[in-house]
Amino acid sequence: MTANKPNRPSEKTPLPEPVPPADWECCGSECGEACTFAVYRREKAEYDAQQQALKGKP
Repeated sequence: MTANKPNRPSEKTPLPEPVPPADWECCGSECGEACTFAVYRREKAEYDAQQQALKGKP
C-alpha cells in the first residue's frame, strides 16, 4: 500500500501569487498556524521560493 501524498502542485505548476488578507479577516484569537496571516506568510514564502527557482532555470 502506498502512503497518500498531500495534493501539492509540482515544481512545474506555477503557484498563484497569494493575496494578502484584509485586516478584518483576522479574528484576533491567536489561532497560531491557522491564522489567515500565518497561512498567507507560508503561501507567500512557497510562492517566492518557486519564483526564485524558476528564475534560476534556463
